[in-house]
Amino acid sequence: MSGIKDTEKMEEVRKRLYERGKQGPLSKSHELSDVTEQVRTSWEKPPQPALPVPPPPIITEQTQPADINMAPRPRKKEYRLKILIAGFGFFVLAMALSSFFLVFGRNDISAENITISATGPFTIGGGEELQLQVGVTNDNTVAIEAATLIVEYPNGTQSTTEAGKELFTERLSLATIKSGETLNVPMRALVFGEENEEKTIKVSIEYRVQGSNATFFKEAEPLRFKISSSPLIIRADTLKKISSGQETDVVLKIISNSPTPLSQVLVKAEYPSGFDFTKSDPAPSHSQNMWLIENLEPEKEQTITITGVVVGKETDEYAINFTVGVPNERDPQSLASVFATAQTEFQIEQPFLDVVMRVDNSAQDEVVVEPGKRSNVLVEFTNSLDDTLYDLSIEVQLSGNAFSIYEVGPSSGYFDSSKNTITWDVSNTGALRQATPGETKRLSFSVEPDSRVSRTPQININVNAKARRVSENNVAENLVGTAATVVKVVSAPQINAVANHADDIFVNTGPVPPVSDKATTYTMSLVIENGSNEINDAIVTTSLPAYVTWLDEVQGTGDISYNPTTRGIEWNAGDIGANGQVYTSFQVSLLPRALQIGTIPTIISEQRIKAVDLFTGTVVRDTNAPISTLIASENGNDKDSGTVRATESD
Repeated sequence: MSGIKDTEKMEEVRKRLYERGKQGPLSKSHELSDVTEQVRTSWEKPPQPALPVPPPPIITEQTQPADINMAPRPRKKEYRLKILIAGFGFFVLAMALSSFFLVFGRNDISAENITISATGPFTIGGGEELQLQVGVTNDNTVAIEAATLIVEYPNGTQSTTEAGKELFTERLSLATIKSGETLNVPMRALVFGEENEEKTIKVSIEYRVQGSNATFFKEAEPLRFKISSSPLIIRADTLKKISSGQETDVVLKIISNSPTPLSQVLVKAEYPSGFDFTKSDPAPSHSQNMWLIENLEPEKEQTITITGVVVGKETDEYAINFTVGVPNERDPQSLASVFATAQTEFQIEQPFLDVVMRVDNSAQDEVVVEPGKRSNVLVEFTNSLDDTLYDLSIEVQLSGNAFSIYEVGPSSGYFDSSKNTITWDVSNTGALRQATPGETKRLSFSVEPDSRVSRTPQININVNAKARRVSENNVAENLVGTAATVVKVVSAPQINAVANHADDIFVNTGPVPPVSDKATTYTMSLVIENGSNEINDAIVTTSLPAYVTWLDEVQGTGDISYNPTTRGIEWNAGDIGANGQVYTSFQVSLLPRALQIGTIPTIISEQRIKAVDLFTGTVVRDTNAPISTLIASENGNDKDSGTVRATESD
């Protein structure tokens, strides 16, 4: 029955929920009471009235289980507290485990667990073998792989196994270093440098760990050492006082101070602006200031003698600096490391002998003479010091392609044909025993260029004057004065011309000999024969008389122009080689008048050539006489073939 009643109640509730417009049952309202409540005025806990103790529940068969468990709250609080305690315990355990593994666990890629050190001597002599010991220890719990030792050497370090090979950075594969393993790697190298120079070697290691592509790096404390001694000693010596224009020698000595042989040693010189390099023994390996010593044994020495001319004003001071070291492998003309340096100083003083040479009264350094001409040479030297000079010696050195031993004419002195020198000294010239301050002495001789030389003939004349004076501090006892002159033979181009009536070049008409009031054409040919030197801008000029007409027919080398106003002809022949020849031809017409009967008329006036001699730098000239109608040798004509006649039958 109860089930049917529950169903009816549910239907009644559903009907009320979905029924619209019908008022539901009214609830009963309660009125507010006017009862005054007592409110606490302090935080003290008021006394609680004693509660009656409820009687224990009587459990009967009709009592439901829900009526027994009426207070579950204390059980819920206890459960939450247990969860909180359990979470806190887990956190503490996790922290403990993390700390344990962090402190005592594995640390595979820590660079702090790798120790690398480089040991070696604190001082070493230059050029000696440096023995370097590199230690690597792996304190990681795992091995490191692909380990590479990297050694960076200072500039100038060389290999001990390959002579002359410069070491920059050396990489040595160590493969795998096990956990706890220590490797000791010995290294060897030759070190160079100046005395007391400090050098540094850097050592590092690159490595990887298993399961990672990353590359790790660890660097050792740099190894610093000092060069205790230079492997080379360099000394430079020269005169301390030199006259301007005087040729002097600088002697450079390089001495080995190394216990082992030195190879590929580079010597460099830095010249001042007043030093003009002439030569050296041995010759430079590069430019004029570098010498390469292939091999220098221990305690051996190499001497380099440098010859040059010093030019400057009186009291000027100059210095030549020398540097010796190892050439840079990448740039052989520069130094990778310096062994030693040296400097030599000198001062310009007033020339002790003012030497002047005059060729045909010309004191120029270069004198131009004509072919086949004998020249007189005068040597003057004056003591310009305040001291008396003794035992003077004058030597003249002759050379050049036009010098001939058969064309030397000294007035005194001794001519040595094997050395091509003329010498004046006390043995053959008594006046050279001494020269007081300001005194001038003169010597002379003559030369003539060899006419057989066909190209750029010249004679070189060099004078060296020597004398002795009382020695001073840092001043040479034997003094030298010099002078030099070049005698150049100028080229001698010649201009020639000829007139003809033949038909070789142009077709010529008219009577020969010429007849009054009748035109006769001629071919004029000009030729330039050059001398021993190349010339350029060769120009020939001439002109036509009033009775000769320009026919504007030209053939040959260069360009010819005619000016009808001035009646001038200009032939620009251009450049002509030594001993070369050039030609040109042009045609003119002659119309003689009655007043010229019985005369030999001029066809072209005097010819003049002007050009520039490229060897001597001078302008050269030549002239040729006027050309007339006289062509007696052509076609059997007699000597009167150029004389004007009144009629052809005359």
